Amino acid sequence: MKDSGQDTKALIISIAREHFAEKGFYGTSIDALVKEAGLSKGALYWHFPGKLDLYRAVIKEEVERIRHIMVPEQPEKPEEREGLFIARGEQLIDAVMKDRLWRMFSVHMALESIRGNKEIQDLNRFISLSFVEEFESILMRMYPSLKYGAGGLSLKELIQIFENFIAGLVSNVGTTLFVDEAKRSWKFLVTRVLKGGAPYAP
Repeated sequence: MKDSGQDTKALIISIAREHFAEKGFYGTSIDALVKEAGLSKGALYWHFPGKLDLYRAVIKEEVERIRHIMVPEQPEKPEEREGLFIARGEQLIDAVMKDRLWRMFSVHMALESIRGNKEIQDLNRFISLSFVEEFESILMRMYPSLKYGAGGLSLKELIQIFENFIAGLVSNVGTTLFVDEAKRSWKFLVTRVLKGGAPYAP
């Protein structure tokens, strides 16, 4: 059972997630957060020294959500590997489609980076790098032939393609893309990269 301090921290993060998703980093005020949480500023600052620290805490939970879905806890069996990334990508698409705040928060993160918020730019790069390194290890174990990449791209570059593609799907699913369309697009990319195939044009 959580103690009251942990409960307060979780409450702050939950409220902050909604505000950051709805209004972005700059549009979110500490005053609005403490008012909704029924806390004093001192209570909030006890857990989070500043707004950026609170933003990092929200991002950490978002990253863990993605990792929980996309990263296998145990090594996959060889016969399961073909469907690993297809199935997990589809699960991620379903999860974000059910969570409007998740999609909005992801878009705001990109917007804050474009606006030039260096701290958030650095956070985005750190998150991206950590996922690339994690999936590099997984793919090298499951697909030894990808050690040196494919199609003139390194393994890291291939993973970045996956990462950027799924980020685009997350941003567009429910707007310009239906869920089934997003899943078909994801399956197509994974199959083409991991299994290859004949070119479409001579």
